[in-house]
Amino acid sequence: MSERLSSDNQQLLIINCAKSWQEVERERVYICPADQATSNHKPSRYFGLYRSSKVSHVANIEAVVKVLPGEKTEFEWIAGGGREQDYQQKALASALSLRPNSEVPVKVFILGVLQETDFKKDTRGGMQGSKQYFDVSKLNVDTAGFLAMKLRGKTWTDF
Repeated sequence: MSERLSSDNQQLLIINCAKSWQEVERERVYICPADQATSNHKPSRYFGLYRSSKVSHVANIEAVVKVLPGEKTEFEWIAGGGREQDYQQKALASALSLRPNSEVPVKVFILGVLQETDFKKDTRGGMQGSKQYFDVSKLNVDTAGFLAMKLRGKTWTDF
């Protein structure tokens, strides 16, 4: 049985998608290496697509699945209401079609519908590191659609 994310979790995980944003928008998945050194992610309810100094879209994270050699899968966490088997199939199909020559395990974030927003990084320079976390519990939202509305016009220093 996999870890179900508590509804109390109101973390927004922002990922720098400067090189992969079109794939994320088209496929509604984000794929990264699954080795612990580079991709240790805290369980989070929401995904933020960052590029050009802002989060342009947010989505609910439905599930995060590791795809291992031999077409095996392991769940990191599940936040959506779908069936585990469906998430496993989506993760495996995405990894095989989008990263066909990958010899390392990959982590597949299965995303809900991407919701357009405008959450700006208002400090100098690019994003520090490949990921950033924000606690959005004070916004009192329960879906990415509501989160997108509440983030429009806000800046990172507002948090």
